[in-house]
Amino acid sequence: MAEDVKELIVNDDEFKLLSEMIMDIDDPESEKKTLEYDITGSNGKDALLFQLGLADDLQLVANYGNHHLVFPVQMQMGDFANFRMSLKSPKIFETGDQLRSWRLPADKTISLVNEQGEELHYKIKDLSASGISLLIDDEEGADFPEQLHNIYLQLPNRDRLAISGSQIRRVDNKTVAYSLGKSTDDTVLAALAEYLFECHAEQHPEAHANQFK
Repeated sequence: MAEDVKELIVNDDEFKLLSEMIMDIDDPESEKKTLEYDITGSNGKDALLFQLGLADDLQLVANYGNHHLVFPVQMQMGDFANFRMSLKSPKIFETGDQLRSWRLPADKTISLVNEQGEELHYKIKDLSASGISLLIDDEEGADFPEQLHNIYLQLPNRDRLAISGSQIRRVDNKTVAYSLGKSTDDTVLAALAEYLFECHAEQHPEAHANQFK
């Protein structure tokens, strides 16, 4: 069904409407062109929401101080041609000299285990929505694999998550950072993002509206 939706073509009336929306500015003499559109209005609302629903990557971005939250957005049409917007757990970033993923410092409630559920000798230093840093206490035995395979992330009060990753850099003699984004299943990354969102809300309530707690 998703493939059929992507192949839909904008008709002439919709194209004209969207063009007028983009070109319509309050001050014709102003050099700054901005698009302002009230999606609660009746004129053209459905056409705009329909176009948003066709986007491959639709996001809602919220900034609170040095916290940068990017929510994936899904537009869905109901039985009575009513549109509904749903938000997934966001990717969380910290602003500074450069944008970087927010990292959760790990404690003993988070561990890495094998397929048999046995805890591995790697310790987790910190965790983000797309990466993990591993720590080995014994510097002389700090032998880290280039790839993470058949490894499971055990989060507190949750099913374990099968993760895969590639080594991206060695932080120091005891610590190595891995990227999880390209090789880990999307459903696993979504579950990880949900957990990190809950942790972030607990640690930084000022960056979360009540409806997101």
